[in-house]
Amino acid sequence: MNWEKVWSGKMWVAEQSTQSDGRIFERVLRAPGSRILIVKNGKLLLTREKRGELDGAVDYRLPGGKVFDTNEAFQAYVESSKDIVDASRDSISKEAVEEAGIIVESSKLSYLGVDVLGATVSWDLHYWLATEFEMHEAGAQFHESEADEIEGSIWLALGEVATLVLNQKQFSESRSAMMITRYINGSLGV
Repeated sequence: MNWEKVWSGKMWVAEQSTQSDGRIFERVLRAPGSRILIVKNGKLLLTREKRGELDGAVDYRLPGGKVFDTNEAFQAYVESSKDIVDASRDSISKEAVEEAGIIVESSKLSYLGVDVLGATVSWDLHYWLATEFEMHEAGAQFHESEADEIEGSIWLALGEVATLVLNQKQFSESRSAMMITRYINGSLGV
């Protein structure tokens, strides 16, 4: 299928493909993101964030963010034939420090896998596990935009997290809720 770019923004690209019967298929592509499960002594670290897409409501989240700042940077990386998992590994180590004040060497991360959103919307989320880490003495090292968004972090027992992620008013990112549930249930093979 031949895809033609019809619109491009900072993080998203919209493409169309005309089929032999005249139908037009569309898809949007976004640079991937990463999330990290930070676990110690049977507890998982979650951040508390004011989310714009939730009209400023506070939501619990896994620390994480974008692997690339722009879709152009992502496309250049893909064209270089480098492994996207390596880029995700490097970016999530930075996100852990920025959002939660956790210092984790990228070599000590365990890859849990990727959640692929779908065929018409491509936005992969790569998931990592950290069980060996240090706390940054000054805490989270927010970017300016994150300082207004992230209200802090909390350690919760895995049983509490299992209940929390099922409450969409407290934990709205369903893709991460599913990955956390799989981790807690031992179905990730970690």
